[in-house]
Amino acid sequence: MHQRSRCLVGLLAVACAVGVLAASCSSGGSSEGDGSGVGGGGSAGTSIVDSGGGSAEGNNRGWAGKDWLDPVGCSNGDFVKNLSSRRSLVEDCEALVAFRNSLMWQHIISDLPEFRFDPNWGDGDISYWERIEIQDGRVVSIDLRAHLTESLSGQIPPEIGQLDALRKLDMRDNWAIEGPIPPEIGNLQQLEELYLSRTSLSGEIPPEIGNLAKLKSLGLGGTLLSGEIPPEIGNLTELEGLFILETEITGEIPPEIGDLTKLDSLVLRDNKLTGSIPPEIGNLANLVKLDLSNSPGSDGDNQLTGPIPPEIGNLTNLKILDLSDNRLTGPIPASLGNLSELVFIGLDRNDLSGPVPSELGDLKKLEELYLYKNDLEGEIPSELEGLESLERFSLGGNRLSGQIPAGIANISSLVLFDVENNDLCGAVPEAVYKIWERHIDGNLGLGNPCEETL
Repeated sequence: MHQRSRCLVGLLAVACAVGVLAASCSSGGSSEGDGSGVGGGGSAGTSIVDSGGGSAEGNNRGWAGKDWLDPVGCSNGDFVKNLSSRRSLVEDCEALVAFRNSLMWQHIISDLPEFRFDPNWGDGDISYWERIEIQDGRVVSIDLRAHLTESLSGQIPPEIGQLDALRKLDMRDNWAIEGPIPPEIGNLQQLEELYLSRTSLSGEIPPEIGNLAKLKSLGLGGTLLSGEIPPEIGNLTELEGLFILETEITGEIPPEIGDLTKLDSLVLRDNKLTGSIPPEIGNLANLVKLDLSNSPGSDGDNQLTGPIPPEIGNLTNLKILDLSDNRLTGPIPASLGNLSELVFIGLDRNDLSGPVPSELGDLKKLEELYLYKNDLEGEIPSELEGLESLERFSLGGNRLSGQIPAGIANISSLVLFDVENNDLCGAVPEAVYKIWERHIDGNLGLGNPCEETL
């Protein structure tokens, strides 16, 4: 066989075996084009390899001119593992197909059988696969939110860890997704958004989640997750929103949560948390919403104890403070008067004692004040008359005494006024009867002069 032909046959054999076209061999003489695309001298064919013996013409391109980083890398479920494929994209494809194979669609409102989850992953060019976003040849976003009438069932496969360019994973509202959060999720170090809320995921939050140093939003609410919040959560220093609510999570709030200084929302309501509120929460200067409550009528069972740390008064951007339905004790810290942006205070259904701080009268933007069902005593401070934006005022079920300050009832925006079941006395301000919803019963002294004390 001619030397050039033997070289061509060998080259094609290697190409078929490993999918890589190597530089052609040469006998040392001139390489002539023969239309096969091999050699540098021919004018026909579509050469992708140039041996250097002649000029490449037409569609012929040398090694240096070829873009060997194929932006597709896999199609039709076949993973092309050669120099013309990015290994990272091949792993992306493998991970997506593993996802596809581990999930099914389940009807939410009927007993119809499950059917295959088929988002065309593994069919054609990955750039056209559904529910994903590709940038720079990598998978950067996966949107697997449930349909209106259908939920995904199955588990998150460990291959999720191969998607190391992923910036967003959204699996919200898939009630039939179960099993643990795989620890491999900690490999996704480019991840910025992770939403697994309203699923049936169970087990503990893996400590590897602390590896997600770029994470900005984490939603794990409405799941069956249990165990404690891992202290590694404090490594997520870019986090802006942390939502772990309506779960079986137990234990104390880790003090490391105070390291999340970019947080604007911290929502840990309706869990089974115990222990005290760590004073390190006062480090979260950007916090707008702090919710550690149990919602009325929910199955939540947070049982936080101890005092409200006065360091909460450092959260000067806070608009919503909800610590209701816990077992908090001690006084309401006067430092809450520093929170000039507050529109909502929920401290009801605790065991708080002492007076209502007059400093709360400085909260000119406050719209809702709930202090009912505690053990508060003393008089209702007249300074609360300055709450010009107040709409809902609820101090029922305490041991408050003295008169109802007339100025509070005159706040024009007030639609709820609740002081029932206290020890109030004296005349009822006429403006109280003009408030749409009022509760003043259970104060035996109302309508009678207050007894003077020496």
